[in-house]
Amino acid sequence: MTTKNNYLLDARVILNRDSLTLDVELQLQHGEVIAVLGPNGAGKTSLLHALLGWLELESGWIMVDGEVIDSPDTDSYVPPQHRPFGMVFQDGLLFPHMSVEKNILFGAGKDFNLKPLAESLQANELLAKFPSELSAGERQRVAIARSLAARPKVLFLDEPFSALDIQGKRRGRSLLKEALAIGVSGCLIVTHDLVDAFTLADRVMIIEGGKLTQFDVPDRIRSRPGSEWIADLVGWNYYEGIGEGSVVTLPHGTTIFTAQDDLDGPTSISINPASVSIFKSQPSGSPRNSWLSSIKNIEILDGRARVSLVGEIDICADITTAAANELRQSISSEVWVSVKATEVDTQR
Repeated sequence: MTTKNNYLLDARVILNRDSLTLDVELQLQHGEVIAVLGPNGAGKTSLLHALLGWLELESGWIMVDGEVIDSPDTDSYVPPQHRPFGMVFQDGLLFPHMSVEKNILFGAGKDFNLKPLAESLQANELLAKFPSELSAGERQRVAIARSLAARPKVLFLDEPFSALDIQGKRRGRSLLKEALAIGVSGCLIVTHDLVDAFTLADRVMIIEGGKLTQFDVPDRIRSRPGSEWIADLVGWNYYEGIGEGSVVTLPHGTTIFTAQDDLDGPTSISINPASVSIFKSQPSGSPRNSWLSSIKNIEILDGRARVSLVGEIDICADITTAAANELRQSISSEVWVSVKATEVDTQR
């Protein structure tokens, strides 16, 4: 750990929580939004609570603008109420006896100008109302405004739009992006919602079993998933096996040819479903990756068809709805699937 760096937030959080050992390191740049994704019980909430000072670190550090605010190794500790953070909970937690205006101004400095923030969150018409008169989406907007009015260096949001319908989530994301641009230095969003993560965040952290499994920009997370859970989340095919030369052998013996020629040892593979081709008879040209399969299910998703296949390898393919209609009569019948070696992405 160094005591000076250029990060807004620099932390390594190590703690034991029930049966989970959490060990995660992160760096948040000035002006950056990071989303934290992971399955239930992965440690997302524990990470958030540790950063806020609600859980005690067993080891590691938390620094803001190069200043240590928490480190058991140096006996440094700034209590939660004095950390330069803002927090927005799932349900907003507004003060029911205060108007919207007083809720927002609670904790704000005397020289705070409410107008730009209220306009960015479209809350001007709500200022005289009380929380009981607001919709779920309006309450969340007010909660965000209240946190930003305190001028935190880092804003934390815990599932900010989970209680909203699809239209409310869409509007909430748009308004949040505008508000963050004028009112906060950096932001960390804990969410289960892939759309929240990919539309709001500059980078996405994936936590599984208390460990960081991937930390990258959304496009890389989407196109090169680093674990089976991530691949399932973004809808890609994912396999793990042993690589040798250009071939990866899966645990049950199936081989997958890649465009690499230097594989050696444990290798993970991801395949875009759009790169999987389906044939009613064995394809000509003998593609190197070709397997006999049967169609398990066909599901229409956003104008395309997701075909689930089982056989020598269980795999999903994305095809046109017209092609899917032709295949519906072939459900449970044998078909061939193929993937070009150049479409197989490998990670070691």
